[in-house]
Amino acid sequence: MGNRESKQVKQPAAAAAAAAAAAAEASAPAALGLSSNAPREAALGEWESPITSALITEKAVRLSDPYLRASDGSLFWLELRPSEGGRQVLVMRSPDGAVRDITPPATTADGFNARTTVYEYGGGEYCIVGDTVFFTNFRDQALYAQDLGAAEPSAPRLVTHGSEDRGERFADGSWDEARRRLVMVSEVHKDGSGAELPPAKVMNRLVAVDVSNGEVTPLVSGANFYSYPVVSPSGRWLAWMQWDFPNMPWDRTTLMVAPIQDDGSVGPATRIAGAGGDAKEPASAVQQPMWSADSSYLYFVDDKSGWWNLYRCKAPVTSTSGTAEGGASTAWMNAAAAAEALAPMEAEWGFPSWNLDRRSYQLLPDGSVVGVFTDPRVAGHTLAVLQPPTAGEGQWKLTQINLGMTHYSSPPLVRQVQTGSSSSSSGGSSLTLAAVAASFSTASAVVQVTASSLEALASVTPADVQVIKSSSTTQLPDGYISVPEHIEFPTIFNGQPSTAHMLFYPPMNKDFTYPQGTLPPLLVKGHGGPTSAAVPALSPLLQFWTSRGFAIADVDYGGSTGYGTAYRNRLNGRWGEVDVQDCSAAADWLASAGKVDPQRRCISGGSAGGFTTLACLAFRKTFSSGASLYGVADLKRLAEHTHKFESRYMDSMVGPLPDAAAVYDARSPLMHPEGFSAPVIFFQGDQDKIVPPEQAVAMYNAVKAAGLPTALVMLAGEQHGFRQAISIRTALEGELYFYGAVLGFPASMSEDLPKITIDNLPQPSSPSS
Repeated sequence: MGNRESKQVKQPAAAAAAAAAAAAEASAPAALGLSSNAPREAALGEWESPITSALITEKAVRLSDPYLRASDGSLFWLELRPSEGGRQVLVMRSPDGAVRDITPPATTADGFNARTTVYEYGGGEYCIVGDTVFFTNFRDQALYAQDLGAAEPSAPRLVTHGSEDRGERFADGSWDEARRRLVMVSEVHKDGSGAELPPAKVMNRLVAVDVSNGEVTPLVSGANFYSYPVVSPSGRWLAWMQWDFPNMPWDRTTLMVAPIQDDGSVGPATRIAGAGGDAKEPASAVQQPMWSADSSYLYFVDDKSGWWNLYRCKAPVTSTSGTAEGGASTAWMNAAAAAEALAPMEAEWGFPSWNLDRRSYQLLPDGSVVGVFTDPRVAGHTLAVLQPPTAGEGQWKLTQINLGMTHYSSPPLVRQVQTGSSSSSSGGSSLTLAAVAASFSTASAVVQVTASSLEALASVTPADVQVIKSSSTTQLPDGYISVPEHIEFPTIFNGQPSTAHMLFYPPMNKDFTYPQGTLPPLLVKGHGGPTSAAVPALSPLLQFWTSRGFAIADVDYGGSTGYGTAYRNRLNGRWGEVDVQDCSAAADWLASAGKVDPQRRCISGGSAGGFTTLACLAFRKTFSSGASLYGVADLKRLAEHTHKFESRYMDSMVGPLPDAAAVYDARSPLMHPEGFSAPVIFFQGDQDKIVPPEQAVAMYNAVKAAGLPTALVMLAGEQHGFRQAISIRTALEGELYFYGAVLGFPASMSEDLPKITIDNLPQPSSPSS
């Protein structure tokens, strides 16, 4: 399998500092001769950890989608609260520091939940316009409004009357100030008679919502999918991204621009970037269009170079009236041809657009960019400022900013405030930067930092960061946090030696260690997607395992993002092969390097990661046990019964049906129960529309019929991914309990959780008389 030595990848400052601190803490008792503080030798199953499933869920929220209001500095964000059944709540921090919920408390009669299900994965749930917030409510998917100007936010009022009856959902809004309306992505699930449409017939389009009366006016249609509608600040132009079957938004997309006519309709569109409908054109996936403050430039991200890099093109100075449509189109085509790459680099400013309205950068009034990119040579994300060339310079200036964070789940938001007189030498502007961020040793949080100028922002340090809201009110105790090592390990791709990537987390518990000569068990984690990546940040869900003696390998198999287009495309036509090879190779390399016990290697994952888990167990003998969380078992059934957004995903990952039917069967674990030789447990939401429950039921029955230890845990009210505290706890403790039962170490579940019955579990032999 090629070179057996790992290639170490540079750790960012935050990760390196955390690793050094952990090492110092571990060595301190021995150095001081304090034997009473030395960790006690204990076998697997005997390591006690304060990181419990209750600690992880009861005082924790998931933070996302921050917004920094320019007018006064008010900061907004969404909180997904497992303790409230997975409800999403919009939260506001006022300039005086007061924090309050905007979304009203849930009630049995009329609860509100700021969550859209456009494309099922949602995103772009809310939009702040002055002192009003517009949001999509989960229950009916209608658009609501709340006034924020008073001491307390008003009760939500329905904007889109009748939208529930026609099955219409809304997301990803852009405010059109000139016409006092929202331009949004719309998804219609019912026909004119009120009947539910099959996935292939669900209609997506761009619409304008008149917020005064709720009238919904179609603006753009014809493509299969839309995202990122953005109205220029001048109100003259509308830009958006669109794509068609069989593509996903990271395969082949198109950035379009069209004039907004005097009557509010949208004129003829011009392609600015990305691949068109001709399959012979080179594939290009463009995303994240954004207008400069004066509407003179359109910025975007494109991977035409092999890496998702930043570009911009200059908007033409031309009329948008109907008599000049041809001239406007020609002018835009010329502008697109002259688009400039801001900072060409082998790094990624983009990501797979599973959610709507996700961005990696923000623009400042002078055209500078503050954003986040992924460099495959560095573990984690890099925050940076890109400044346009000054007179006499030809290149953009890239300056990295160290906030001590390794992961940004949102774009950095920047607010500039003029200080002094703009006409005097003492004039300038202070900046406030906010984001949802985390490191390998600190939990995800809404953070903020201020600087006296853009140049001073480059000099801020982690000590300058203010935590506005942490994802958990309980900090994980010192001495129990495992800081990962980013390893590029040997694998095979297309029959040739190659490499893939993983984050390796060794066991960490200051109170316990293994007896001499004992290696830790391994749990390989395969991320979902499969077009996605391991999250380079502290995860209590992973620390649950490492603090109990497990080593974790969070694998970025071929097909993962953050390593360039070629690496991302390794999985094209090869899902169920490349991911299986790389996860198995990671486990083999760690065993051969003496880091884990080769006899106790487990694998688990959710969604696409669940498929990789099942495929590894069906087609390899690498692993001793596994867990599938809402995982795919039958590829053909997934292609035939999933929702619209992913209904043609398998065309690129496996092959188009019906021509590739034999390939689907060959790679589907459900078709090969005879290949299983290791126990596996299944966790499944009973309301999952992306990977329907029948997949887990069928796979469980097949494994059970094969005589292997197995269990099926159906979680009530859950969809694709678990949001309720009891479900998260049941899956986490249930997986550990299952491994204990089949691998032979003590493990139990909390008394307040449902009991799990394991089928085909061999009974311990009775002692001979």
